[in-house]
Amino acid sequence: MKDRFDPETGMPGVRLATAADEDQIFTLLLLLHSENGLFGLVEEKVRWGIRYATNRQGGIIWVVNEGARIVGSLGMLITTDWYSNDEYLLERWNYVHPRYRRSDYARKLLEQAKWTSQWFSNEAKKKGRNPVPFQCGINSFDRTEAKVRMYARVMPCIGAFFMYGELPLKNDKMLAAMDEVTEYGVKAQREHSREVVPLVETILRAGQLTPVPGPNEGNHVR
Repeated sequence: MKDRFDPETGMPGVRLATAADEDQIFTLLLLLHSENGLFGLVEEKVRWGIRYATNRQGGIIWVVNEGARIVGSLGMLITTDWYSNDEYLLERWNYVHPRYRRSDYARKLLEQAKWTSQWFSNEAKKKGRNPVPFQCGINSFDRTEAKVRMYARVMPCIGAFFMYGELPLKNDKMLAAMDEVTEYGVKAQREHSREVVPLVETILRAGQLTPVPGPNEGNHVR
């Protein structure tokens, strides 16, 4: 299927970033931060994170080009949870330039991330080690429901992240979201219901979906 990764080669049109791509990736991530950033930007930290991937130190960046221009990118790193030494792939961003939002690039990058998990898992199993799943999340006040739906179509939804308190950036949106939660909480208590804000209802429904794995995908995403 065109919208799923090929088990052998991944997604057509998606390639691994190199050192020559660092400046373009940095520019793209500045756009991402201007849209979704919740905290202040430290440029050198961003550049270090990009180099961490292009130098193959434990990070991975996939990109999509339109001609010579990088218009989409997904970054991830190999990490472990606080209670385990089992490795997994953690997404740090999946971003497409605003001019190309009508494309399928975000979905292609997501499929490439799933392929990466499969590749790492296959290599790990050859060495008698555990598979390497892929984990991602969404930190955004904008188009959040659409993003949740896109991810829920291709991967299981396991839990959710929540945040409380003032933010250095986007605090007006955070305060509005907190007011909405309070409003729904009062309403639920008054009406003796379990209703929550619409976005969380979407996440709850997504968590009940179980996508059917494609050929040779196995159980590499958990």
